[in-house]
Amino acid sequence: MSGAAFPLIRPLAVPVEHGAWSFLLEPIALGLIIAPSGDGVLIGIGMLAVFLLRQPLKLMIRDWTRRRYPRTALCEGLVAAYALAAAVTFGVAFSRALLPLLVAVPFGVAQFIYDYRNQNRTLISELCGAIASVPVVAAIVLAGGKPPALAGALAAIVLSRAVPAVLYVRSVLRGESRALMITAHAIAVGVTAIFSWTAALAAALLLARAIPPMRSVRAQTVGMREIAWGAMFVVLCAVGFY
Repeated sequence: MSGAAFPLIRPLAVPVEHGAWSFLLEPIALGLIIAPSGDGVLIGIGMLAVFLLRQPLKLMIRDWTRRRYPRTALCEGLVAAYALAAAVTFGVAFSRALLPLLVAVPFGVAQFIYDYRNQNRTLISELCGAIASVPVVAAIVLAGGKPPALAGALAAIVLSRAVPAVLYVRSVLRGESRALMITAHAIAVGVTAIFSWTAALAAALLLARAIPPMRSVRAQTVGMREIAWGAMFVVLCAVGFY
């Protein structure tokens, strides 16, 4: 029997974009460090399930509009599994803490539509994807019993990391506007300084890493470096709120 009858599961189940993983895991990690709770863990797992749902859902819908392939049944199973995981975790953690996630819905839907149309590399698509992950830090912090003011501050800080990061990666890999990218980083320093000096320090370090021009860098290398920079950002931000 040909190998086509046995499609690999990993490309269907797990997206390969390193940047997308960073945008998702940074707010989850930051929220759980500052306000650890069982419900916060469930919210993080639920967001992970929603994130993983995108790839098989996209392929499943495409197959339904064309013809069934060997992968179609696998995609259907993955969609069912991820959707069930999200429903269960969000259902168990159900509380007012989930309200910030409603803000993520339009951005997540918009990003999915762009992705389905093979326009996932456009600026608006990447910004929507990054912004959709921001409210999870507020939801986790609220689930941990912290005040809404703290939840809002952390969301603003995470947003100040996400938007400049998108512009930075696009500038490095595609030669897009360095002026816009550096301006966004400078604004992020000012915004984070309102809430925490350590967050401002992290934003300033990100600004410093954005200033030297970079050429001939592989996308995978940039993605892995951004994960490391994101980890630094999370640690410094967390220190500022202890």
